[in-house]
Amino acid sequence: MPLDDSLRDAVNDVRLQAEELFPEHGNLTYVIGKIVLPTHLLADGHDHQTNTPFDFEGMLKLAIYRHVTGMSQEAISDQLESWPYLQQRFGLDGAPSQETISYTKRHRFEDLDTRHFLRAVADEFAELTEEHDSTYSPDQPPDSDPSPEEVAASGEPIHHYVDRHAKHVITGAQNEVWPVLDTGRADNTKHADRRVWEHQTAMSLSKRAGTHSAFRTFNKFRRDALHHDTHLYAVQMLGLPDDHDYDLSEYPGARLPTPDWRDVASSVTNQFNAAVDRQMANIAPTALFTEPVVAALDTTHDPFNVSPWKDEEDIEPEDDRIAVGRDTGRTKVPKDDYPEMVNGGEDSHTYQYEYATLTVVGRNAPIVLAVEPVRHDSTWEGEEGETVSWAEVVDRLLTQARKHVDIQLVMADRAFDGHAVGHVIDQYHGVNYLIPKKKNATVGGENVADKLGDVKEDMTLRSRVERDASLYLTSDTPYVDVADDPTVGEDGYSHDASFLYVPAEDEDWAVDEDNEYAVFVTNADDVSPMEAIGLSDEYSKRWDIEIEYKMVKPLLPSIRSTDYRMRFFTFAYSLLLYNLWRMVDHSLKTLVSEVYDEYGRGPHEERLDPLLTLADLHMTVVALMLLPDGVDPPF
Repeated sequence: MPLDDSLRDAVNDVRLQAEELFPEHGNLTYVIGKIVLPTHLLADGHDHQTNTPFDFEGMLKLAIYRHVTGMSQEAISDQLESWPYLQQRFGLDGAPSQETISYTKRHRFEDLDTRHFLRAVADEFAELTEEHDSTYSPDQPPDSDPSPEEVAASGEPIHHYVDRHAKHVITGAQNEVWPVLDTGRADNTKHADRRVWEHQTAMSLSKRAGTHSAFRTFNKFRRDALHHDTHLYAVQMLGLPDDHDYDLSEYPGARLPTPDWRDVASSVTNQFNAAVDRQMANIAPTALFTEPVVAALDTTHDPFNVSPWKDEEDIEPEDDRIAVGRDTGRTKVPKDDYPEMVNGGEDSHTYQYEYATLTVVGRNAPIVLAVEPVRHDSTWEGEEGETVSWAEVVDRLLTQARKHVDIQLVMADRAFDGHAVGHVIDQYHGVNYLIPKKKNATVGGENVADKLGDVKEDMTLRSRVERDASLYLTSDTPYVDVADDPTVGEDGYSHDASFLYVPAEDEDWAVDEDNEYAVFVTNADDVSPMEAIGLSDEYSKRWDIEIEYKMVKPLLPSIRSTDYRMRFFTFAYSLLLYNLWRMVDHSLKTLVSEVYDEYGRGPHEERLDPLLTLADLHMTVVALMLLPDGVDPPF
């Protein structure tokens, strides 16, 4: 049915309005919101005796928007609920429900002239949208840059704004991680890699992952659930190095022989680094992230509650015994198949996997940039044990992390104290470091605690700096080939360092009996006594690491597998989930800071508190909503 002359002229008038508005903003919802429609020429079929209707022109604009985008009534309703500034743009007092939109189409727009007019205008808008390259995706915000006035007019509190944006940001963030985790399985496999990572995510978000009750709960109402063997096989394949030689035993359901732990670690960290690189690509360009960064090195443990020793009744006559304890004459027999990457803890009856991480700290979002397994020789390994030096661990961590960001200062736990570590950081990477000395450490042949006398006795002296202390390496320095390494100078000279004698902010740093003073070593140049206090204060910001580990450990699902591909990948994936939370929170802060004038930090303020806490149900609920299939804890 053709339009009469008045409505045809009205369609042309709307197009002229839109042609002027598109260059000004280029956003579909903005332009539709600004046009003036000829409501006096259109019939409103609403029965005003039943209830108070939404504004007629606002519903007309909403209909045009729906026609252009092709969105469903339910999707349009959800979008109006999620992005309240759309309500302001279309002149609506609230978000119409799907039922209201359906009623409007069937009754308020029952007049054929009104319907044909809406279709004609929608066609004009579709053409203009294409001409102005104003692309539209229903998965993205309808406008990435609404004006503060529009948001303020909606009367939406910040926490509501965060709630509404969280789902979209989380979905986008997940899409940054999963595509780079490649199991290398066939393209026609029944359960694609994405399904495997959905499954792994659910395991991490469930406190009972790995238990039979969790298995029943996850799969009770789901079809085509991912079987535990499939999940295990997929992760095993991800942990295989690219040059691994396959044999006939390697097929789904088979127990694959685990490659050397170093090859597994390299395979997993390569994919971990690719995921972090994509995460940093989203965070680094924002105004809330500044480089160069301050980074922290630390270690954490994943307990392994199985003894490495055989019970007496399992010991065979030919078994070799290993002496344990000091001068006790006591011997034990190690198990033949005990996992080699399990280290002994400080307690003689504790056993654990150990990992080292490098994390951004300070004002920036605390993203984990690198992870490395820690391998220590253990008593039960006898002569076959292997220890990887801290210097090698640090070198690997910095090599990974510096691919992502520029680092100006590394603050390490005192476990990393040693000339080899300092040499690696200073000579191999050209980065400043700050490390507390161990209690039994010496400086110039003198115990560090004994050198505190003049500081402690002088009431006017809060700190002291011993500058230009030359550090020398010996022939047995771990990881560094002192004789042939070109970064080592004459007589084993490495570099000059300063020793900072400062009040201990934490008794764990202290080296004296009264727990009053700490001694730090740094390669930073010309540190004054006052700057020494500032550096020690900077070191206190490493608390991010402690918080990080407290948040990562609940994301480690309970598993029984001793296959190192599974153990190391599970920890690395938990770090990616932690990063995901930090990434989502950072993105939300960026959005909120652009919309709410009262939100932000001054030049001297610390990092803003999280808008989306890890404990918030959004993280769990949204992630689980994304899982279309069952979850079968595989261990």
